[in-house]
Amino acid sequence: METTTPVVPKLTKLQIKHELWRRGDLSWKMHAIQKEMLDIYLNSKDNDMMVWLLSRQTGKSWFLAMIAMMECIKNPNGIVKLLTDTKLHAQTIFEPIFRELLEDCPEDMKPTYNKTTFTYFFPNGSQIQMAGSDNGHCERLRGQKSILVLIDEAGFCDKLNNNVMSILLPTTTHTGGRLLMASTPPQDPDHDFVKFIERAEMDGQLVKKTLFQNPLLTKEQKDNIVAKFPLGINDPQFRREYLCEIIRNEENCLFPELTEDHMKKIVMDWERPAFFDSYVSIDLGWNDLTVVLFAYYDFLKNKVVVEDEIVIRGRDKNFLLPVFTQSIIDKEKELWTNVLTNEVKTPSNRVGDMNPWVRNELLVHSHHQLWFNEPQKYDKKAAVNTLRTLLANEQIIINPKCQTLIRHLRNVRWKNTRTKEEFDRSPDEGHYDAADAMLYLSRCISYTKNPYPANYRLDPTNLHVQNPNNFNRNNSSPVDIFKKVFGKTR
Repeated sequence: METTTPVVPKLTKLQIKHELWRRGDLSWKMHAIQKEMLDIYLNSKDNDMMVWLLSRQTGKSWFLAMIAMMECIKNPNGIVKLLTDTKLHAQTIFEPIFRELLEDCPEDMKPTYNKTTFTYFFPNGSQIQMAGSDNGHCERLRGQKSILVLIDEAGFCDKLNNNVMSILLPTTTHTGGRLLMASTPPQDPDHDFVKFIERAEMDGQLVKKTLFQNPLLTKEQKDNIVAKFPLGINDPQFRREYLCEIIRNEENCLFPELTEDHMKKIVMDWERPAFFDSYVSIDLGWNDLTVVLFAYYDFLKNKVVVEDEIVIRGRDKNFLLPVFTQSIIDKEKELWTNVLTNEVKTPSNRVGDMNPWVRNELLVHSHHQLWFNEPQKYDKKAAVNTLRTLLANEQIIINPKCQTLIRHLRNVRWKNTRTKEEFDRSPDEGHYDAADAMLYLSRCISYTKNPYPANYRLDPTNLHVQNPNNFNRNNSSPVDIFKKVFGKTR
């Protein structure tokens, strides 16, 4: 009996799309960068807070809409909350996006939209609830457990910190839901979103995509965008909107020159010279951070090189003076032990902002190895200006491992722009304490002291000698030398 192979009907393109919709897979609608972001999202953990800086025209809002759709299809009765900057944008931006996205969705899966409540209701019981942050509209998203919170244009949302911490984040506590903010940087460097950016950067979870990574635009289109700005690629507005840089205000920012391009020039590994003087600086905190910086001065190249740091939370229960003291001793040994003689090079100066009791305790616990002098703290504005000049002139080099120092120098700002006496609080529960430690360090270095021995690398050909033939000849015998050393003197 002859057997026949069953004929499998070939699926049409629309049927394939419908099958992918039923699986909750919309990755086929995404371009390369969006697929990369989707992988980051799918690999995130429960209750993660993600911060994405995305250039204009990368399809940011479209991507967030697709994520919302996918989660609602995969999670019956789940709620996705979507906040954008204004109620108007929820209508004019997201309603058209959802309408276009749903064009090839199976009819039995399509949600219905309630224009009054700004809510999409799916047949499986899930919802997408939308709101703007203006005029208190975010309150409509309060309550009801959510599996995902999406915030579009986070850098332009009103009362972002309050809306996130008081209204949106609590809705994810019991579901393990994630929260994702996406935006270009805010125009106002004091906007709440900046602190969320700093915290994500501190945790190593900041995602950034610029214009030049956008696969939707050709090189000619990108060049045309750059050409429209008066200063081209250096235009502050271009750098904010298309390179996703925070443009800092000189009124409250201490070091506005520290752009991403400038940081690339000063954050690097540096070859240590044969001779140098080393320095240690401490900003000691209890409620804030304690930061210790280890540096040396490269005399020939006129560079202050910060090699390493120790950072401790002041309220850390393991912050014990004996342990802290030993960590400083160990770090000095690690950095400045001579491999030939096994001797540790003693720092030329150690300075620390601490009370006399702590200074004495460090001395006792180190068996009189560590003594910290009082830092120069007069005229803080002058110290800031001096450090600002050193940084701008690339006279300070920072090892990439000093992540806290790098982050604090880039983000430190005045708490009060009128008095300019105290730094604002930083997301790591400090007051940008590494910046203070750097101020003390820059003032304690002896820039005129030459650590090289006399006649170092002396070239005999440049010396004037009466009889060059005898320059390298020693006419004294060993016996004559000993007689001169041990002989009788009159």
